[in-house]
Amino acid sequence: MAVIVGLPLVSEDAFLADQLGKFFLYGIFALSVDLVWGYGGMFTFGQATFFGWAGYVVGMLTVREVGFLPLPFWVALPTAVAAVALLALGLGYFVFSGRLALRGVYFAVVTLAMAVLSERLANAGGDITGGQNGILFGARLGLPGLFYFDRDYGFYGLTATLLVIVYLLLRRYILSPTGLVLRGIGQNEDRVALLGYDVAAVKRRVLVMSSAIAGLAGALFHVHDGIVSPGAVGVELSTLVLLWVALGGRGTLIGPVVGAVGLSLLNARLSGTFLDTWLLVVGVVLVAVIVAFPAGLFGFLHQSRSRV
Repeated sequence: MAVIVGLPLVSEDAFLADQLGKFFLYGIFALSVDLVWGYGGMFTFGQATFFGWAGYVVGMLTVREVGFLPLPFWVALPTAVAAVALLALGLGYFVFSGRLALRGVYFAVVTLAMAVLSERLANAGGDITGGQNGILFGARLGLPGLFYFDRDYGFYGLTATLLVIVYLLLRRYILSPTGLVLRGIGQNEDRVALLGYDVAAVKRRVLVMSSAIAGLAGALFHVHDGIVSPGAVGVELSTLVLLWVALGGRGTLIGPVVGAVGLSLLNARLSGTFLDTWLLVVGVVLVAVIVAFPAGLFGFLHQSRSRV
């Protein structure tokens, strides 16, 4: 974590610092997936729904001029996080409650349908979502009239601090008694239920927590980029974050961060060097890593340490 966060300070490259700031937000996004999939065993194809809709909510609240709108960014940000958390809560009650509670591939299919529906809805939103063009932001990260941290080292410092805080909070949660229950659900849900725990309630809370984390990262990401479009809530980004988590090692916390930051940085560097073949190079690297380390980079290290 120290190497990832401290890299721009060593290189003294302002562009790299700004770029890594975006990738740190991807790392937070990957942590939200590792919480539900790596520890809770809930394979999701719809995590980008929370990441993207948080950006849309901030855009609608800060750009649209209707009634009491626009709102200041620092009012719109917690509102957006609360909105996607409520969306996750509704999804949790729909899929985890009752005798027909969904799990495994059935939960994955529902989240996939949610991602597809979200992208269609964003495309058809007209003046509300901006349709295919999305929403262009006018807000900046910072306190108007005082200082801004939406570029270069300011943005890097904000996102690096946020990444470390989220990582440490999730690590503390995973090592707590409640986190032990979550890990038990991920390994054997029926046994945990037989021990008397309310499995549905735990899964709902974790889903809401992960959606809030993804929403926070998504809102900051899209404000920094200056635009949010339908692809932000769709299947492609939801699949990409799964690749980051699998590559780094799910159920390790640090692995998904390294996978998100490392693979994003590799893509950025190779796309500027190998203009026509960089995707092929990335694909070869991914296949080699997955073949050599099926549990991911840090998953392999954890397995080796447990054997020792």
